[in-house]
Order: sequence, then structure tokens, then C-alpha cells
Amino acid sequence: MTSADWLRQRLAETPEPLRGGLEEQIGRFEPSADISDALFTAACRLLDGVRTGLDRREAAIDLLVADGLLTLACEASARTDQARLVERCREMGPGGELGQLARRWTGRS
Repeated sequence: MTSADWLRQRLAETPEPLRGGLEEQIGRFEPSADISDALFTAACRLLDGVRTGLDRREAAIDLLVADGLLTLACEASARTDQARLVERCREMGPGGELGQLARRWTGRS
């Protein structure tokens, strides 16, 4: 099963409007992109963009989509290599990319 097939299968049972948001983000991926990296990058980009509009009602869906992208990134990493899953989780921690994003949000360095 290809990564694209796996991703389509994972999205098949996802409720709307979450599925629509995920498909929109995934539609921006480069065809040759590593699926786990592309999912993680899309989540970080979405989170960074949503920070300026948290008072908008749509922000709730954007946050759910980002969460879904991060979950799929972990699942995709686990599919290929357990050590890669560990590394992906580190990227999500305080010392990783998501931690850096959180520090930018709060003005901490």
C-alpha cells in the first residue's frame, strides 16, 4: 500500500468538516514529499497561521485539523519505522518545532 493509498483510507471515515480541512492541507503537498514530514510541516504551518485568528469561530476547526495532521504524521512515522516515531514525538515536544512555535506565541525565547 502506498502512502497516498494509506492516507486516503485513513481519511475515508473522518467526519466533515474535519475531512475537508485535512484534504485541503494534504492537497498542498508536493507529490514526492515524505508523507510524515509533509503532514508535520502542514500542521506547524496551520498552527502558526491560526495564532493570529484565535477569536474566529473557524479557528476551532483549524486547531482540530492541525491535531489531525499531527496524529496522521505520528501514524505515518510508526508505519515506516518505530525509531522515526520517537523522533517525530521529540519534534512535538518542548525542545522540538512545536515547542519553538509555542515559545514564539508566548514571546518566550
